[in-house]
Amino acid sequence: MRFAQALKGYCQKKVLLFFILGLSCGVPLNLIGNTLALWTTENGIDLKIIGLFSMMMLPYSFKFLWAPFIDRVQLPFSRKIGHKKMWGLLFQADLMLSILCLSFFKPDTQITTLFFFALLAAFFAASQDIVVDALRIDTLEEDTLKEGSSLYQFGYRTGMLLSGAGLIALSNVIEWGQCYRLAALLIAMGAIALLLVEEPSFKPSRSLTLKELILNPLTDFMHRHRLWLQLIIFIVLYKICNAVLGRMAYPFYTQIGFSKNEIALISGAIGPWITIAGVFLGGLFMLRFGYFKSLFYLGFFEILTSVAYAVLAYLGNNVYAFFGVILFDNIIGGMGGAVFVGFLSSLCTRAYSATQYALLTSVTMIAVSFIASISGYLASFLGWIAFFLLTGALMLPALFLLHHMMKVSDEKSA
Repeated sequence: MRFAQALKGYCQKKVLLFFILGLSCGVPLNLIGNTLALWTTENGIDLKIIGLFSMMMLPYSFKFLWAPFIDRVQLPFSRKIGHKKMWGLLFQADLMLSILCLSFFKPDTQITTLFFFALLAAFFAASQDIVVDALRIDTLEEDTLKEGSSLYQFGYRTGMLLSGAGLIALSNVIEWGQCYRLAALLIAMGAIALLLVEEPSFKPSRSLTLKELILNPLTDFMHRHRLWLQLIIFIVLYKICNAVLGRMAYPFYTQIGFSKNEIALISGAIGPWITIAGVFLGGLFMLRFGYFKSLFYLGFFEILTSVAYAVLAYLGNNVYAFFGVILFDNIIGGMGGAVFVGFLSSLCTRAYSATQYALLTSVTMIAVSFIASISGYLASFLGWIAFFLLTGALMLPALFLLHHMMKVSDEKSA
């Protein structure tokens, strides 16, 4: 596909809207994550209490529990506004309200209340993700899903950058509460974009039985994908390499002698911009090679990323090598993220888009988080060089399985 032709696909209104919706989904992640941790640290909150704030990510892992209700339950005014759009507007309004409430409390004197509203914001943010993911599947045809998924990731990463490094820099000029109120305005942009999405008409079943909520989405997925079990195993295996490596990245940088300023500049400030560029390249890669081949090629690049980290561990405190590794890691990570979102979206059907996508992402997150939790033990036992080589090796089973599925797919189409 020619570059100009690809750019034309990105410029369609229905595709561009998912950049704004991606931004709206990306903003809360740092607001209730790293940015909130820094705000509470500056107010002298004990590190043990700050560590408990990692529970904010739980709604993202368990969003599959309420996703079926979004698929099936119809809210008032849904027929006029749109079934999932109505759910999205409800979640976005609640999310903005939660963030605004957060902005009026002080961590040093009202930490319990702050924790409550942060958890509430996380729930509504995860719920917003369910709706936007479903709408991306429902409203974009097969020929525009790749562009929409890429721009969604592009917006998501931009939102994370704005609510992370952007708000941290802004907090030097204005107080944290004002920063959070500005962030709430970005969610309002997402609400406007949501209203402009043209959702296809869909009349959900009035039945709210276990069969309709859970069994039908599962059986639909299994009937449409003959290799459904291999697909799920592949999805988990494919993310393990990056998750295990990523969990130990910052401790590694510190242990081999890089200063906080070097880490902040190269990994914290430059890295996210490189990732955003990678997301755009991933979209073009996906349009050129399709899902399976893109995942296969990028899997080998992920292995090379692990090898690059092993080389850096051997070289030690070498700032030029550090920059090179971050450059390569973030480009490949951005490309892989765009392709992976597009791939997962392509596996879901419109009738059960919220449930199926939430299940796929939640299963992946829970499994990968569990495996990544032992990364510290592995690094301590093996040492950094062997640890990074192991993370690269963890990609090999996923690539073998992907090669098998590609072969079966080719035989089926022949």
